[in-house]
Amino acid sequence: MTLLRNQHLVFMPGMDGTGLSFEPVLPFLPDGGKITIVRYPIDKFLSFEETLECAASQIPPDDPPIVIAESFSGPVAVKMIGTGRVKAKALILCATFTKTPRPFIWRVMRFLRLPMLIKPDMPKRFFRFVIGDDELIYKLLPLWKKIHSQVPARVMQHRLKIINEVDVTTWLVKIKIPCCYLQGVNDRVVPASCAEEIKKSAPFVEIRKINAPHFILQAEPKACLKAIADFCIKQ
Repeated sequence: MTLLRNQHLVFMPGMDGTGLSFEPVLPFLPDGGKITIVRYPIDKFLSFEETLECAASQIPPDDPPIVIAESFSGPVAVKMIGTGRVKAKALILCATFTKTPRPFIWRVMRFLRLPMLIKPDMPKRFFRFVIGDDELIYKLLPLWKKIHSQVPARVMQHRLKIINEVDVTTWLVKIKIPCCYLQGVNDRVVPASCAEEIKKSAPFVEIRKINAPHFILQAEPKACLKAIADFCIKQ
């Protein structure tokens, strides 16, 4: 992972928007680099375009970074870079999508008791479905509680609405920088078809599979950083 030393890495968060989810990754980053963690406000209902501008405004324009975008932020990063709003060296998409994953299920979830599922004391059965592995559940559950104690359920539900409506495929094909997709082989939230659709629309995107659930960076930070470094060294 020495290639990532002295690089500017930008981490873009999942649906919670706090950036706290990157805590398991930070200890494994090499010394000497510059780290920017994008954060979204926890008290505002931003539109997709406003979310994009919020993210772009936090990235220094004079230092093109390697952008690492997970889940919710994937389509934000794709359009941000595809439109030229932000100049980057490379784009790493983690367990994400360019248009609504599992559209029927995600639309139905909007009308279920979603606020109950995304509270800090979310039912463990639901967490077990998402994570799968009991050891990972005990590892990640404290982080989940810490994150979601700060984000109102109504904000999460608003961002789920954005996911239900998003499609940035048009901007994906305009990206001219190296792009890699890290896919969790045990991802039960974002199906494998999302990676397949991205590859079909943009054959230049390299798919790398990690033995992890949806929370890929949190579950396997070392493996993810190694995959990112190995990809970048080829460019």
